[in-house]
Order: sequence, then C-alpha cells, then structure tokens
Amino acid sequence: MKKLIAMALLMPLIAQADIILPDATSVGTLDTFIEEDAKVNNPNNQAIWVQGVLGDTSVDWTVSVLEVPYFSTSVTDVYAFEIPDQPEYFLIKNATRMALFANLVNLEWGVFDASLLSNAFNIPSSDFTISHVTSLESDGGADRGGNVPEPGILALLFAGLLGYLKRA
Repeated sequence: MKKLIAMALLMPLIAQADIILPDATSVGTLDTFIEEDAKVNNPNNQAIWVQGVLGDTSVDWTVSVLEVPYFSTSVTDVYAFEIPDQPEYFLIKNATRMALFANLVNLEWGVFDASLLSNAFNIPSSDFTISHVTSLESDGGADRGGNVPEPGILALLFAGLLGYLKRA
C-alpha cells in the first residue's frame, strides 16, 4: 500500500520532467496538443479557426514565421523549436495540415509530440524545418496556471515523502 501511495504522489513529478536538447538545453515540458485540421490560409482565418476550437476564447495572431528549424530532444518523437515572442498558443503548419498547441512552462520553446500528429505532417522531415509557425494570444492574456514550483521545493517535498514512508 505504501508503494502505491508513493507512486501516486510521484507520478505528477515524473510527468513534468524537463525535456532536453542534445546540447543539454532544457526546453521545459511537453506543450499541450489541442487539435489538428486541414490548413487554413491567412493568419486571420487561422485565428478564427482557433477561436472555434477553443470556444469562448477570443485570440489574435501576433507573429507568423516561415521555415522554423526544430530539434530532436531526449524523448522519442518529441521535438522543440524556439519561439522568441513566448505566445500563449502556437500553430505549426505545413502545406496541407495545421495543429494547435497550448504553450506551457518554458514559453521560449514550442515542444510537441510528433506521434500525436497525422502522417501528413511529415515530421520528422529530412531538413528538420517546420513550414510555418504562428503565435497566438487570447484577449485576456496568458493564464498558464500560476507559478511552477522550483526544483528545490520539489526535492524538499520528495525528501519529506521518503522520510514519511521510512517511518511508517
């Protein structure tokens, strides 16, 4: 029973482990995949599509960048690319498809799992380039769930949990 309780408490910490590039750069955690669909041209029309997907949330596109390089990470099928403007949401697009993600934790990086995308995305590609990336913000700005615990706090919590399990 103790092991079951310990695993239940540790699983959220494991799920939030940092994803690392080959050069040891931390890119944060996996961003949330929301939806994929046929590509819509024009960033304004893409923002309208995103609003339809998100429901009541009104969004505007802020930046659309062509030919964005992406990188392999420490996790199979997970790739990362830099997003200097740190958007709340981002779209990745190729000639026929687009996918919407919520940008989480390390906002300077888009981190996505290619296994969640259709084969039409052709990721990874031989040139490791995403055709288009569009950054989007909601009218109310980003509400990304509050503060993220510092690693030291997590270590302290873990040490306390181990001490409790040892005593019990």
